[in-house]
Amino acid sequence: HIQSRVSTVLQYHHNSILMMSQVAAKGALRHIIQRKATNVSFFSNIHTKTLSRSAGSVTSFHDNHRSKSRNHFSQSRNFSQSRGASSMLQDETGIEMDDIEDFKTDKEYYPGDEVDTGKTDEVEEAKRQAVRDELDTKTGRLWEDRWEFTDEDWSTGKSFEDLADWTEEICSRVSRDRVQVYPDGVPTLGVLASLPLPLSTPTHPALGDPNPYVKHRKNAIFNSIYDAVEKFAEPKVEKILATKDWNEKQDAIDDLFEQVHDGIKKRGDGDDDYISVVLGSQPTFPRMVEQALEKYLRSVVRDEKESFDENKDGNDEDDSNPDESAVPVFMDLMKSKGASLDSEGVPKAINPLKKHPNDGVGRMLEEWELSANDKTRRIMIRQCTRDIARVLNEGNGSRVFVTGRKGAGKTAALASIVASARESGHIVMYLPDGDRLRRNGYYVEANSHRATEEGKLFDLPLLSQEVCGQLMESHSKDLGSMSASKEVVEKIISADQLKKVHKAVENPTEDESIPLNDLLKIGNENVGLAAACYGAVVDVLMTQTSTPFTIVVDQFNCMFDRGHYFHGDFDRGGEKAIPIDRITLFKPLTDAMGVMKTDGGDFITKDPVPMKVGGFVAGITESHAVTKKCTKDLTDAIAGSGATCVDVPQYSALEVEHILANFEIIGIGRLRFDRGETVMNNQEVAYLRMVSGAVGQPLLDACVH
Repeated sequence: HIQSRVSTVLQYHHNSILMMSQVAAKGALRHIIQRKATNVSFFSNIHTKTLSRSAGSVTSFHDNHRSKSRNHFSQSRNFSQSRGASSMLQDETGIEMDDIEDFKTDKEYYPGDEVDTGKTDEVEEAKRQAVRDELDTKTGRLWEDRWEFTDEDWSTGKSFEDLADWTEEICSRVSRDRVQVYPDGVPTLGVLASLPLPLSTPTHPALGDPNPYVKHRKNAIFNSIYDAVEKFAEPKVEKILATKDWNEKQDAIDDLFEQVHDGIKKRGDGDDDYISVVLGSQPTFPRMVEQALEKYLRSVVRDEKESFDENKDGNDEDDSNPDESAVPVFMDLMKSKGASLDSEGVPKAINPLKKHPNDGVGRMLEEWELSANDKTRRIMIRQCTRDIARVLNEGNGSRVFVTGRKGAGKTAALASIVASARESGHIVMYLPDGDRLRRNGYYVEANSHRATEEGKLFDLPLLSQEVCGQLMESHSKDLGSMSASKEVVEKIISADQLKKVHKAVENPTEDESIPLNDLLKIGNENVGLAAACYGAVVDVLMTQTSTPFTIVVDQFNCMFDRGHYFHGDFDRGGEKAIPIDRITLFKPLTDAMGVMKTDGGDFITKDPVPMKVGGFVAGITESHAVTKKCTKDLTDAIAGSGATCVDVPQYSALEVEHILANFEIIGIGRLRFDRGETVMNNQEVAYLRMVSGAVGQPLLDACVH
């Protein structure tokens, strides 16, 4: 503003500038003061303390008289129109420019009056900060602008490229308060089995049995009416509780029952048309309103009593369900003790889960790759995850089969179970890519040492070598005290192979048992011995009782589709594929689940051969080239065998809200920079839930594109 005013003076009073330049050449004129005229203040004291003598000095006059205190530095910056210095002197004072004394400082002209520029700067900065605070209040921002380029940044030579692209501090407070992360990162199976979690949405009636969905919709309608009744009755109940006379309380309760029906409908006018118009016209609406009011009054009475258990009404069992008031919880694989990442940025807690270049497991890893926050790896804990944990936690040899539509989160559920089981001390053999295992064995060998009633078994050496390396990497410490006895070794490994194994053992034992770590190391280094070492290790783990052994297999249905392994010892013509239960890599899996596929393509069940301690969890895939008939027949066979089937449904409305809040916090897609505009906009949240069908993968796509 000062510079603008000075430019105006220069434009309209060129002659005055020339005269002042001459005076500046003599003594750097700064103040022009006529004692007989009005006291004059100058712009130079506001803009700068010193003007260059060679460039000249510019001054302007203020219309207001300078007070005796001369605090013109802290007064208003509204300046009146100025007149040229020379014309003012000639017209008002009659003094020529040559009669003016040389430059005098403020201290010389006003003895004892010194200007405290530091104090002035503090006052001005306080005013600017007040303006910033006012703007923040008006716009309702809950953050600071992290991309503000300060004067300090300029002075240190920083550029915009040096600033952070994203920081969690710019996320909205709504998202930060909404997202709940388990304190210890990953819960154990025991904790996970008892963790309160929000109710999930039942499977859509078009995809299965409609009865669960009908029950869900009835509960949703009742909950809507209950919320409206609570809002209407709460202030009235407070007055009733304050009444001391019992008869007056009873009369007030009777009046409340008479008023609640019409009160809810009137309250809905313009406020909630769904209650007043849609539900209010239903013939069962009055009865549902009374039931909701009764439930609310019971809850009020229960809160007033000291002990809930002693005074609990038998019809209030649903009120004690902690899941009704629970919120979604995330596990963070990077917050657990000793958490680390592999070379591809995947937590080692879920090793060997990796993203394959062409096709592979679900797109949970894609969420982590797109995230701006590289210090967290979160998975939402859902009721389906808790159901799996409960089965594994209740008994040994348990079998769980996980189903769900494409993109619903089956891979995420299995990965969270793997992390939780390892946190609980389980030895977990995790096979996340069943489709790759059934196709990419490269070559198959006949096993001359092992056979079943159906015939000879066959090995997949390269894949067996891979699994040995994965087990050794994840559980070498857990396997340190375990060994394969001589009997087990001779049952699984042929004589020729056993000689090579004994030569490779670093520390032979007197009883000729072989440590499992040595077997895994040999199998990882020698592909010719990999299948034999794998078989011996798995046989020991299935029968030992010291440490729980859990097998988790994803894309289990791919293994039962069209076979890809052929050998002349099985079919001389090479036309028939080797059945999955005749391959040593897959035989422990089919035996544990108790299912097999006949040559005619039918699924039959058999007595399972479970592990002594631990369990078996298998999941299907809907994103690979597996016929629906194969998947359906396999599911029916496993369900009929007594295994527990767990379905992974689409997200509920509450889960969608928390997923979007987590996307903002970890910085995904367009939620990375919108500063809460999406999560705080109910219509936008409803739109994303609609276009994605409340399914994980489409929801991620909708937030990215």
